[in-house]
Amino acid sequence: MSDVFFLVLRRLRAPLILLICVYALATLGMTLIPGLDDSDQVYYLTVFQAFYFVSYMGTTIGFGELPYEFTNYQRAWVLVCIYTSVIAWLYAIGSVLRLLQDDTFLAAVSQHVFRRNIRRIDRGFYIICGYGETGSLVAQGLAALELKIVIVDINDERTRSLELESLKIEPIILNADITEPKTLIDAGINNPLCDGVIAVTESDHTNLKIAVAAKLVNPNVTVICRSEIEDEAKNMASFGTDVIVNPYLTFGRRLHLLCDNPQLHRVHTWFINQHSTEHIDERVRLKGLPKGKWIICGFGRFGKAVNHYLQRDEFEVVVVDPDPIKSFAPNNAVVGRGTEAETLIEAGIKDAAVVVAASDDDANNLSVLITARQLNPEIFTVGRVSREADHTLFVRAKCDYIMRGSQVVANEALTVISRPLVTKFLQYSNCLTQEDTNLLVDRICALSPNNDPITWRLQIDQQHAPAIVETLSQGIEITIRQICEHDDFPRNRAIPLLLLRDGMSHILPDQSQRLEPNDELLVCASREHTLLAQRLSHDIELVDTVINNNTHRIPLFRWLRRQRTA
Repeated sequence: MSDVFFLVLRRLRAPLILLICVYALATLGMTLIPGLDDSDQVYYLTVFQAFYFVSYMGTTIGFGELPYEFTNYQRAWVLVCIYTSVIAWLYAIGSVLRLLQDDTFLAAVSQHVFRRNIRRIDRGFYIICGYGETGSLVAQGLAALELKIVIVDINDERTRSLELESLKIEPIILNADITEPKTLIDAGINNPLCDGVIAVTESDHTNLKIAVAAKLVNPNVTVICRSEIEDEAKNMASFGTDVIVNPYLTFGRRLHLLCDNPQLHRVHTWFINQHSTEHIDERVRLKGLPKGKWIICGFGRFGKAVNHYLQRDEFEVVVVDPDPIKSFAPNNAVVGRGTEAETLIEAGIKDAAVVVAASDDDANNLSVLITARQLNPEIFTVGRVSREADHTLFVRAKCDYIMRGSQVVANEALTVISRPLVTKFLQYSNCLTQEDTNLLVDRICALSPNNDPITWRLQIDQQHAPAIVETLSQGIEITIRQICEHDDFPRNRAIPLLLLRDGMSHILPDQSQRLEPNDELLVCASREHTLLAQRLSHDIELVDTVINNNTHRIPLFRWLRRQRTA
């Protein structure tokens, strides 16, 4: 606040001095000029009377002459004071208006309001660095989870769009250079309630600076970064960045999974994309990508990532690029953009199975998809969207699988934040056999035939499940099966996906395994089952009923008994 007062006093120093001088001289003159009372006796105004009159004269209120009618000499002096004070007030008001439009003053006020809001935070929050397309999606997801958000972006035009967003939780906004450590400190990175920093600016180098500064200022804070360049990602990892999301490599892995194990890809789609839907053709989601030749149009970072995973299974890949030498394309690359029919025909589009429009130009990518579909109506199309606003055009172009980099990063970040056990499960799910994956998909489909499945985490500690902890402390055994498959639970019983114990992850744990304090259990279940499990965590009598089949008073009688003994 001292900065704001300093700027006010500095910018308004001259008009304030002028007003003080005008009022002082006007008051002095009124006390020195003699007047006449009702008896025509000479009198002089006191300093208080003179200042009182000058005060309401300067504000043009006009209570009249006091304590007696003025003489012509007094009125002449009043005329001088009136015009002088008007000029002084006009100058002062103009200075105030200039101050209110001054960028430095507005920045100081904004900083003060921002720091005050940061001090008032009373729950966990995340700092989002960069409010572009990815930052907007992350902010919407965190707000939907009812988490507090601090958004930092140097461009105030982007943050103004937040006024049009109907977020559940109003974010705290700061327009400043996020690469400066002071900005991170102002944003509350040292606050014990700060849960993490999410760096999703458009520049990988800026994200690297944020990651380095965050880890040096507060090594214990969780840092999630977007990185599209491998060297920058390695640099981030060397500084201990907790999560690094490369949208191109992530989507490349998903494409490879769709080719190699479509059922596991289906599981990943269920559990990752709970914050925003993924556009993919339903028949391909169920059966996987068709086998055959791939044509990649554009050999930038996305094209290289797709080609990297396809080479693992020795797919036949033809690259189309306007400058194959500069982009280090394979030797069999075709020169062109892929928007021309001749180029696609030369690449073998008529007998290809999949075409990937991978350039950074949405117009070119749309042209590739439409031309390819005209030459080969049966071809499967994959399109990269560079601008979220163009996503609708790719849907209208009937692209089978749309890659949205911002959505990929946002979904990965939100999954890590809101469902860390799901992230661990997906990491270890690659070790499942094809038979285990098919069985898991069948069970999930039976559990939730019409909607995407719901996952919930059971944390067996005093804070999250006091009823279960108390039961275990009495020496009573509780198995995973009792939690997931008790007869009192709804139809289509829950599926245990992961058990985390002492830092070790056990995927698809044996249901006869006993639970222990500090265990974390990831379960896929129906909505009714989830609600019952939440009650089970805190209701010791419900635990006794479910585990030991003991009968307790119905809730109404139990409540009446508590009221009577209170």
